[in-house]
Amino acid sequence: MMEMKNTLFKFLLGFGPKKKFERKAEPRILVVSTTALGDSLWGTPAVQALRKKHPNAHIALLTSPVGKAVFENNPHLDEIFALKDPALFPALKLLPALRKRAFDTAYIFHLSQRPILPIVSLAGPSKIIGTAGLNKGLDHLLTTPIKQAHLHEIERRLKIVDCENDCPKMEIFLTEEENKASFEYLVESPLLIGIHPGAKDRFKQWNPKHFIEIGRKFAQEKGATVLITGGPSETGLAEGIAKHIPRAISVAGKLSVRILAALIGKLDCFITNDTGPMHLSFAMETPTFALFSPSDPSLYGPYKIDHGFVIQKPRSCHPCMRRKCVSAFCMEQISPSMVYEVINAHLQT
Repeated sequence: MMEMKNTLFKFLLGFGPKKKFERKAEPRILVVSTTALGDSLWGTPAVQALRKKHPNAHIALLTSPVGKAVFENNPHLDEIFALKDPALFPALKLLPALRKRAFDTAYIFHLSQRPILPIVSLAGPSKIIGTAGLNKGLDHLLTTPIKQAHLHEIERRLKIVDCENDCPKMEIFLTEEENKASFEYLVESPLLIGIHPGAKDRFKQWNPKHFIEIGRKFAQEKGATVLITGGPSETGLAEGIAKHIPRAISVAGKLSVRILAALIGKLDCFITNDTGPMHLSFAMETPTFALFSPSDPSLYGPYKIDHGFVIQKPRSCHPCMRRKCVSAFCMEQISPSMVYEVINAHLQT
């Protein structure tokens, strides 16, 4: 099926415009990152590095709606194009605007929709740079494929833009109004602890009863207020946990990405599965306790920061069944007492 779809795209590309844009002076750059929250945040250091490298260049971003939320107000970008999913028809509609910008260089950070790379090719950049093997069988559209290596996703993006030695700090530029709005969900408390019990992939989720146990322990022994975060689809999960923890508050489904970031930035610590809000917490410099087993923190965890703490146990299945996993056995190896001891030790330092 993948080969058939790619053959169709190759055929259609033959009918597209042939002119490729080149530039000897400052480039016109299109950064492509059309995936999820964490993927978008991983790209922020590379965008900053590009601006430092090309201070007078025109730099645009092609991204997803959540990527637009992450990069909103980013001073290193000149403009943002956002594509909804499914991407084919929105991308075709956007193509004339992309060609009008005459981008000569495109950097492919990450894309999950097959039509994106062909559309970028039709936009006309003479250089398309990205990591080989991550483009749904469309590597032939890269003019400069970069060999895969065991790199953290932040470092991989910095390598794509040839800025591996630049600052790897993730960024999100919040407004004063967004910061003020987050106070609506806060209460006076000697200790504010955030818990994010959900994850896009079920096999990465710690058992909800473990979140309840650790939340109750902090509430009873430390007088903590526990705020439980989540997206709209995680409202039931968050509320089910909140009702078993004294004074807990569920804010699941109530916050935009940016107000969630502002809220996390005001917490004393954040306990989370390997999922998008974990990266928001890293970016906001909140002490973050990330639970890992099936995924590799050297690729997806905290990177060159001192406020990110990995609590990890080895995979129990080899190879990992990933999305076919019915019950995350490996995550069961992480006990609430283990997590409590690690966090409590941090709070006492």
